[in-house]
Amino acid sequence: MSYKGRITGVVFVGGILLFIREMVKMRFGDVVHILPLPALIPLGVAWFFGRRYDTHVFLSSHDALTGLYNRRYVWEKASKLLQNAHKDDEKCAIFVIDVNDFKEINDSFGHNFGDFVLEQLSAILTGSFSKKDIIARWGGDEFLIFSTYTDESDAERKITTFMKGVESYEWHHRPVTVSIGRSTYPTDEESLKELIAVADSNMYVYKEKYKQHDGKDNTYGMTNTIADV
Repeated sequence: MSYKGRITGVVFVGGILLFIREMVKMRFGDVVHILPLPALIPLGVAWFFGRRYDTHVFLSSHDALTGLYNRRYVWEKASKLLQNAHKDDEKCAIFVIDVNDFKEINDSFGHNFGDFVLEQLSAILTGSFSKKDIIARWGGDEFLIFSTYTDESDAERKITTFMKGVESYEWHHRPVTVSIGRSTYPTDEESLKELIAVADSNMYVYKEKYKQHDGKDNTYGMTNTIADV
């Protein structure tokens, strides 16, 4: 979370206090320790309201639980990146990720463990993709990644790193698996809305195959999900 609001508030109030100090010095001469302790009060208030501002700005574009970007940010930022990709002749990949059997996880082990799963998956995603990629909690137990690349192998490497991270993590109560769908620009569609719809549709194809195997065969839930349908 940015400190912009807090820094701006403290600097602004500090500037006013210094101005008052100089006015007092001009009127009464150099007074030792003028406004030392009383100055802490307005500075503390400035920090408090600055923090509230920073929190408001952060939550306007981030998910409160995972700290990832939210749906609103994706629509605003990814649309611009898609336009840049068109100008720069870049390719883009959109991944939609859904946690398998998430309702069962919540019902069996409680919402605290469900939240833990989402937080840990967020951490694995953040470590698997680059800072220039958009990693978002799309809603509920779904995540969305918008990644620009010039080499197909780069996109494959990132999602493979994520899948290996999920497989190798020692989950407390039960294994956690995911279903992943992908779409690519400009191969599949050209608008952000359509690209997300294709990736989402592809994800559900693999989720249905996962269900057909009664959750015992994770092949469709993980390994093959990076292939376009």
